[in-house]
Amino acid sequence: MEELKLEVQVISTEMIKPSTPTPTTSKLFTVSCLDKASAFAHYPILLFYRNKVRDDSGSGSGPNTRPIDITTLKTSLSETLTSFYPLAGRSNSDSTILCDDQGIPFIETRVNCNLDDLLNSPRKLYLLGKILPSFQLYMSYGQRPIDEIVHVVIQLNVFLCGGVAITCYMLHKILDGTSASVFLNYWAALVRAKSGALNFSLNEPDFEATIKAFPPIPSSNINDSDAGDNDVGKAIASNWSYLKSITVVCKSFVFNNEAIKKLKDKVVTSDNNKLTNPTSFESVTGFIWHHIFAAACTAASVPNSGSGPSEVSFTANIRQRMTPPLPKTSIGNIFKGVHAQVDTLCDISKHATAIHEAISEVNKNVLENLPEKVSIANQAYYKFGSYTITNWCKLGLNEVDFGFGKPNGVIPVGMVHPVLRNFILMVDNPDVSGGIDGIEAYLCLEEKEMQNLESNSQFRVFASPN
Repeated sequence: MEELKLEVQVISTEMIKPSTPTPTTSKLFTVSCLDKASAFAHYPILLFYRNKVRDDSGSGSGPNTRPIDITTLKTSLSETLTSFYPLAGRSNSDSTILCDDQGIPFIETRVNCNLDDLLNSPRKLYLLGKILPSFQLYMSYGQRPIDEIVHVVIQLNVFLCGGVAITCYMLHKILDGTSASVFLNYWAALVRAKSGALNFSLNEPDFEATIKAFPPIPSSNINDSDAGDNDVGKAIASNWSYLKSITVVCKSFVFNNEAIKKLKDKVVTSDNNKLTNPTSFESVTGFIWHHIFAAACTAASVPNSGSGPSEVSFTANIRQRMTPPLPKTSIGNIFKGVHAQVDTLCDISKHATAIHEAISEVNKNVLENLPEKVSIANQAYYKFGSYTITNWCKLGLNEVDFGFGKPNGVIPVGMVHPVLRNFILMVDNPDVSGGIDGIEAYLCLEEKEMQNLESNSQFRVFASPN
């Protein structure tokens, strides 16, 4: 297959501001103690929409000549920012945001290929950076003063076929994955409403519930605190000798509903298993954890008996775990870190059980040890047998419909880089009817470890390369 030469032409860049000025009484927004502890770091979200509609018989698909209403997208975004007004401001400390309506960048581009050319390319994960907003627009990590860091950047990419990719960078300091989903779904619902659609609802964001549950703590000067811990560039530099010597490969694998059911059965029927009703997340993650750790041991010529401890770290949304529960539309970093460990390489049921028990501890002690300092530097540091998971399943990102229909794909990674070694990123896997058929997992591993994993027939029975 000829290598895809992806070219992206920027048509326009506009700063979108709230449609209604933020009241003077709301100009200074003090973040919760959880957000204060979060990093000045952006993360990508990529939503893909094919330009296809069912024909009248319902038996096939054909090209959709729908126009893309850029004006409605922009005006709806402007109205969305009125409700999400802190996003249009700028941080002036690690605790406060000046809500001065500076706005967020909206970039419109044209791409020189069809959307499927990109999605079907074996190098798609290495090309995605070209359809993400420019690093110069969103960069943080000590590259510029915090009062110049935009909180959200959005790019609309239009392909030759009429397909669309809406790509974003979200500032983790303000938005966790659930918050980003609330924002995107609100914007999309407004677009549909202005287009005359009847199937929409506006779920208003709730900033106050987060602050009441997790009151702010005094501000500190970010330059004199632990800003260095939040500087991924410094973290990379400190590990440069290791990073120069390896190649990280990122590939995606689908675990459809049928495969997940079999994995659950595999966990339950394993010898000495303690779980009677494992969740999809526990089963799939336990399975992946077992096999990528085994692949790492093989690559490093480490015998199973001497493999030592292995751990996974991820976050748990605590909105509904609190008493009383917080609104599902609460905005902020409302999560708690979860850490599970096994002492040595073992079967998948023990991996799944370790995950289950770690989540159970969070459920019992949801407020213990909060807030937790989020350190990008620590996440960028590689440790054998240690894995980091980002789980976006059931966040509602697969429901973001701008009038194009539900996304044909949601991708949570915008680059392949050594700093992502031992990262696992999970999203809902869409089916052709707009529903969900299991989980798609993006695995970022050292090249030899990935080769070992892909050659493992026991892994490939359940995991389908995508």
